[in-house]
Amino acid sequence: MRERAVGSRAHQRARQRGLSRVAGLFLAVGVVLLLAAAWVGRTVHLQGSVGTANKAKLTCSSVFVSGREPSEVMAAEMGAGALAQIAASVHPESGRTTASLLWTRAEALYRPGLGCTRLLAIDASELARQIDLDRLPSPPDLSALPWPTGDAPAGTPAPEVDAARLDALLERAFATDGEAPAHTRAIGIVWRGHLIAERYAAGIDRDMPLTGWSMTKSLTSALIGLRVGDGALDLHAPAPVPEWQDDGDPRRDITLDQLLRASSGLEFEEVYGSLRSDAVQMLFGPHGDDMGSYAAAKPLLGPPDTIWNYSSGTTNLLQRILRDSFEDLESYHAFARERLFHPLGMTRTTIAPDVAGTMVGSSFGYATARDWLRFGLLYLNDGVWEGRRLLPEGWVAYSVTPTVADPGGRYGAQWWLNAGPDEDPEARPWPSLPRDTYRASGFEGQYLTVIPSRELVVVRLGYTPDRRRWAMDTFVAEVIDILEGS
Repeated sequence: MRERAVGSRAHQRARQRGLSRVAGLFLAVGVVLLLAAAWVGRTVHLQGSVGTANKAKLTCSSVFVSGREPSEVMAAEMGAGALAQIAASVHPESGRTTASLLWTRAEALYRPGLGCTRLLAIDASELARQIDLDRLPSPPDLSALPWPTGDAPAGTPAPEVDAARLDALLERAFATDGEAPAHTRAIGIVWRGHLIAERYAAGIDRDMPLTGWSMTKSLTSALIGLRVGDGALDLHAPAPVPEWQDDGDPRRDITLDQLLRASSGLEFEEVYGSLRSDAVQMLFGPHGDDMGSYAAAKPLLGPPDTIWNYSSGTTNLLQRILRDSFEDLESYHAFARERLFHPLGMTRTTIAPDVAGTMVGSSFGYATARDWLRFGLLYLNDGVWEGRRLLPEGWVAYSVTPTVADPGGRYGAQWWLNAGPDEDPEARPWPSLPRDTYRASGFEGQYLTVIPSRELVVVRLGYTPDRRRWAMDTFVAEVIDILEGS
């Protein structure tokens, strides 16, 4: 009896140990499943929140700023890839767009003359009251003026060009019958001050502002230059950033010049393939309400002028510095119009602000092909417009001087260069083009190319996510060959 009792207790203990191991296994599996579910939930939320923000904001700009048909926008870039799974709607009566996926939702609001801003931690009525639109100067009617300030034909005859060769080149640029069309939307060519060629895709016209993406950075550089010329900002003094003023903060010594040249040493991840990167989180994530402050909070990767780091955050910090040099938001936004856009005839150009009212100078500039050409022509003419100096003397030369922290000779002050490294000038980004070539470049194939030695400005706008489908250097080289043959 006793032996049976002992055996029974041993069996019970063994059974209990087995049950404990099974329970532990189930518990471990449960914890893993919960962690996996949480990770999947966070990932889905991140994808949904970024995707809906992207679709709401870009649809708003395409419809209300560019004036494109909503159905065409939805069928084109907003219907591509993962964005196709996101539901979106356009509300013309209120100037709003919405986008939703599962439990995530985003909205954007259009304000005339300012463009579209995502409704992030602010409602539409509050955002609408933020800036008094009546205090902003209206675009002047310049239609009767000749090119370049107006749209009437120039008063002097254009130089002779081999029109047949140029037309054939443009025909290839807009071809849509290949396996991988480039989806070019607009091309304009200015040679010796004359608009010698322009062409637009179906549904696009010369009065339609199109996205410039990072070409907007070069507009920001010009606006900073104007304010430096006014004496309101000091190029070589420490940048006036309140967050950096504590004793011992190593960022206190960062200058405006170093910010312009992307050599401030500030940390910033300019990656668009990762939803968690700084660029994506700033433009379409939860930090989009005040992009300049997001960039200002970044720590140093290394001492200024020792690291070159291309950064949309830095450009938006530059815009916040520019904004803070004015008494109010109305004066700040009026400045861009009165001092740069309107004098050039860029009457359809806007840089949309974030929720804080700061122009998103890294990415959200919209302008017509002709307006981009006018901007390039201003730089080609050393900042002088039809006999009147607009940019401070020396600003263009400063802007296209290679940055010390970038030994490749690729970057100036918010402009891309073709100088190449000092030890091997032939190893430049676009070897087929002259060394004095410089350009404003934007995501998905936006290019404004300026070549002083050829008296040439070329703009190309399109929707080309695959860079292999469009080679701007090859196109411009062919333009030069045609012009030199002429």
